[in-house]
Amino acid sequence: MDDPYEDRSMPADTGNGNYDADDLVDLENMKPPQVDYYAVLNLSKTASEDDIKDSYKRLSRIFHPDKHSDPALKEAAETKFHVINKAFEVLSNPQLRTAYDEYGEEGLNTKWEVGHRVKTAQELREEYSRLAREKREMELESLVRNKNDITINVDATRVFKNQEIMSPFGGTAFAKKSRGSILDPLKRAEILQLYMKNSFETQFGPRTQFIVGGQMTSRSGMGGGNVVGTIRHAFSDKLNVELGSSLLKPRVGVLKATYSIDPLTFITGTAQVRNFKGPAPLVMTFGRRITKGATGYMTYRTGEWAIGSWGPIFERRRDFSSMALGISSQDENRAYQVEVQTGLMQSHLSLDHTWTLDSATKVRVGGSLSTTAGINASIGGDRKITEHTKVGLAVEVGLSGGVAFNIKVKRLGQSVTIPIVLAAEFNPKLAFWATVVPICAVTALDIGYVKPKRRKERAEKIQELRTVHADFIANQKKEAQEAIELLRESTDRKTRHEQDKDGLVILEATYGNLNAAPELGLVADVTIAVQALVNNSQLTMPGGHSKNHILGFYDPCLGEKKQLRIKYEFQRRLHQVVVADQASVAAPVRSHLLAQ
Repeated sequence: MDDPYEDRSMPADTGNGNYDADDLVDLENMKPPQVDYYAVLNLSKTASEDDIKDSYKRLSRIFHPDKHSDPALKEAAETKFHVINKAFEVLSNPQLRTAYDEYGEEGLNTKWEVGHRVKTAQELREEYSRLAREKREMELESLVRNKNDITINVDATRVFKNQEIMSPFGGTAFAKKSRGSILDPLKRAEILQLYMKNSFETQFGPRTQFIVGGQMTSRSGMGGGNVVGTIRHAFSDKLNVELGSSLLKPRVGVLKATYSIDPLTFITGTAQVRNFKGPAPLVMTFGRRITKGATGYMTYRTGEWAIGSWGPIFERRRDFSSMALGISSQDENRAYQVEVQTGLMQSHLSLDHTWTLDSATKVRVGGSLSTTAGINASIGGDRKITEHTKVGLAVEVGLSGGVAFNIKVKRLGQSVTIPIVLAAEFNPKLAFWATVVPICAVTALDIGYVKPKRRKERAEKIQELRTVHADFIANQKKEAQEAIELLRESTDRKTRHEQDKDGLVILEATYGNLNAAPELGLVADVTIAVQALVNNSQLTMPGGHSKNHILGFYDPCLGEKKQLRIKYEFQRRLHQVVVADQASVAAPVRSHLLAQ
């Protein structure tokens, strides 16, 4: 006996529609959505020419104005049929379809000089990408990007010590605890060093950038600085070269080149020239992608070296040669790096792993074993607290290097880093509290202030969006209702036909914010629109685009994440499925069956 659920043509991924209510949506840049031609024809982006033609013919039989005698329905049909015609015109033309796939409506409204039309879709895509890249590069030609980094090194070791005083009988004694302010110990902290770096980058032509930067260091009331200029040029898609030099004494020149042997393999070389008393120290790296997300690399550093008598003798060298092997990997959920280095003066093994907990939070754990610094470990994380602001905290512990706490704030290319030395020697108690207290404080701040504030701002922004675009939303709702009226007659016939053969009957379909209270009106009834998509007891709704573009749908909750819930009957048995807005839908599926 044939399985009534079996149909290998249906998409396997239907999604469950679950999402976190606190997931961020880009409300700042949100605009009323443009028509999605794939959704209009209920097609996936991989649809064939035959699929496009079949969908167009099926919709034309329903929405063609000549099919309706009622003046109101006829006028509504003309509007819908114009959109269907436009979708067919774009998707059935390989050149227009490629431009639309790459750049949406903007691709259709831009003139592209892509040569003759006898080209494959892949060739067209590559040429459109090249032209768009050149267009963006020309737009950026006069744009200046500014980056600023400030590092403030703080010594707080005396904060966590009893203060020593000189004894009149010789030696030292500890001061008695006083009833002063709780903030008094903080006065014993001192700034060890202040470092500032600023750079400006501007575009000189499509392949050349110029960067000018300055840096300053101050320590114990004394300091110095310099100005560095760098030219970066791409000679080809494979070769990039950087040439930089400090403009003040001490003068240092840097030459760096990167060459891509093939899409998976690259070589990088760097030479740093301080004077001409010896050959320039070199750093050479050979790397190759070994898996989809992982790259292996080998780095050789010459250190200071000599050719005959040209160069420093071994005893006077400050930098020595080393060889490192490593692997690094990064994807949406995690990143890691492992490196082993061996050298004349220093060897080490280091490991670093970062997990992405959600769209705004990352946690990092690292460790190293070195012949000079001993065993070190670190744990930290960063969180995006606003759209452009990120805060990071980390604790570093070394068996021979003490305990340090790092704070870092980044916003729009500007960053402030504050490394705070808590103890000069290993202190397990201090390391424990330096880890636990910030985690508890950040968690309490996030739960008690950041998330409530974000929800409030989000609600206000959504309300503002709906007020500004009220006419658009009302028009979309009106057009969806008109489409449903146009679909009603043919859908009623289809429903009766499916009922007669115990086929697929849509009992209820709702679209929008399914978690909202019904009285808020953030859910649309799309039962007829979904039933209209049923053919031969099968429902297929491709993913990859928002469902509010499907004929008979509209966005009832602009600015919020949406889901589609479908209750249907198949073989006289009740089924239900809930999917996220851009997930595909396939029915009937056995896993949708409700227990009875």
